[in-house]
Amino acid sequence: MVVAAASGTSLNPTAVNFSTSFLNITEFYILLRITRRYFSMVLFSFFLPSLIFFSCTQKQSTDKVFRYNEPNGIESLDPITANNYPALHVLINTCEGLVWYDSYAKLEPLIARSYEISTDGKTYSFHLRGDVYFHDDECFANKKGRKVTAGDFKYCYERVCDTRVKTRGLWVFRDKVEGADEFSKAPDKIKEIKGFIVQNDSTFIIKLVEPFAPFMSILTMPYGYVYPKEAVEYYKENFGFHIVGTGPFKFVKWDIDKELVCDKNPNYWDKDKEGNKLPAIDGFTVTFIRSPETEFLDFKEGKLDFQKPSVDVYGQITDDNGSLKPEYNFDLIKQPYLNTVYLTTNMNPKSEGGKNNVLGSNTKLRQALNYAIDREKIVKFVLKNKGIPGVNGPLPKGMPGFSDEVKGYTYDREKAKKLLEEAGYPGGKGLTLRLVYHNDESQRELCEALQAQFKDIGVNLEIEEMLGATHRTGQNEGKLTFWRANWGADYYDPENYYALFYGKNETPTGPNTTYYKNAKVDSLYELGLKLTDFDERMKVYREIDKLIFEDSPWMIVYYNQFIYLKQKRVTGMYVDGLGIINLKYCRIN
Repeated sequence: MVVAAASGTSLNPTAVNFSTSFLNITEFYILLRITRRYFSMVLFSFFLPSLIFFSCTQKQSTDKVFRYNEPNGIESLDPITANNYPALHVLINTCEGLVWYDSYAKLEPLIARSYEISTDGKTYSFHLRGDVYFHDDECFANKKGRKVTAGDFKYCYERVCDTRVKTRGLWVFRDKVEGADEFSKAPDKIKEIKGFIVQNDSTFIIKLVEPFAPFMSILTMPYGYVYPKEAVEYYKENFGFHIVGTGPFKFVKWDIDKELVCDKNPNYWDKDKEGNKLPAIDGFTVTFIRSPETEFLDFKEGKLDFQKPSVDVYGQITDDNGSLKPEYNFDLIKQPYLNTVYLTTNMNPKSEGGKNNVLGSNTKLRQALNYAIDREKIVKFVLKNKGIPGVNGPLPKGMPGFSDEVKGYTYDREKAKKLLEEAGYPGGKGLTLRLVYHNDESQRELCEALQAQFKDIGVNLEIEEMLGATHRTGQNEGKLTFWRANWGADYYDPENYYALFYGKNETPTGPNTTYYKNAKVDSLYELGLKLTDFDERMKVYREIDKLIFEDSPWMIVYYNQFIYLKQKRVTGMYVDGLGIINLKYCRIN
């Protein structure tokens, strides 16, 4: 679907005296919402008051089982395929690795009691705890979980690099660990990865090819989790449907598309700060309801303890400031989410999407569009305050290294018009751009608002909706020219964002889908990988910020927020900055 920019929009004479551009955006946005979503909004407006009426008779579960819904289903729980949120929510509560990020985003030892990093940054030595056991399970001879050893980590990490299985994590170790690349190319001939060393049962050593400062952060991902070889061999192709880990909760059953159940691990090793045995709840259950209205109804009735509200639900239960209306007896939580939403363009003239791309070859044109975006008004009136204006560079709020002192682009209509003229398109004459986005209601509304804002400086913008899978394939294969994109952090390290501007990471072998190249940026990025002192690395990344602001390969629009509802009886649970539900410290009163 292609939508041309609206023109000749009349102003509402009763409107508050905002700027002309704001009135155009708002009127255009509201008219489209009314014509497209009238009936669904009216029906939901009638439906929701009935939920309010019954809220005073809400019946919550009396047991201590945490319940949530996963509308998109779960594909597999095998850690080597876990690159999606539905699986991560379960795995973070059932499996563990050497290290982890706690609720304050601080890197801490986990199954590793302690660790050392060599002065050259290439050797990591981990000393394991002696009291961590795998869950009791049928895969063991006596059905009792055994102690975790260093050999288990070697097995799991080599499996991540084994191209004979359905691994999605090869990139994590392939170019970093000694021998991983060779093993991945010939796993039938090469029997082990020499950089994964078992010194003894309690000491595991990893040797890198070159220093890689964020390596510890990578180990916190599911690709760094440990599980027993016995389970993989016992369950074979069904291992992804019967995970065996070391975490606070153990897998019980999974009725596909109906219910997944995990109980507390009675043999869990960790305790809370008061010395109490963890976990404090009896388990958690996942349902797979697809309808957001039905899911919210179940939450209102106390059948669920957690829920992410849809756009419609959020709009009905909050006031104009985005605060929960007083008639609701549950908690509305808003927190930073390590996810940056931006527009970008293909800068490779040799690729399908980069051929004859005026945006890719015209820096001042990209700068002009950056100044034309009124991020504050988009967040307030389009996103209904479900986001943070993207004015501080690529790092989202909540990511270590984020700073309010980093100043990117802010709205400046006159500067945008001047740069547009310098770019060779005075008043936008002779210029038509097409922006593609994946088929999501909220993103369509965002692009319609951007369409109106660009129109205000004379730029004609067409917008095109595309299926999500097609959109992802297009940007990864260099087929798109100008598109709405977003990047969610894989781990808590700023390098995860700056890797998108590194020339050698260009798609399809890396995440640089823009094909952006700057020799100074590449040199600084490589320097940052060698610096183990975080503050020194951030000085390097601040220099990269300046260069990418000047080159403007991205037009950052906003930083996402994670917004969810939870029952008041629930305390201690949290959603981390990566958007993953952690129940280790959860309590149900």
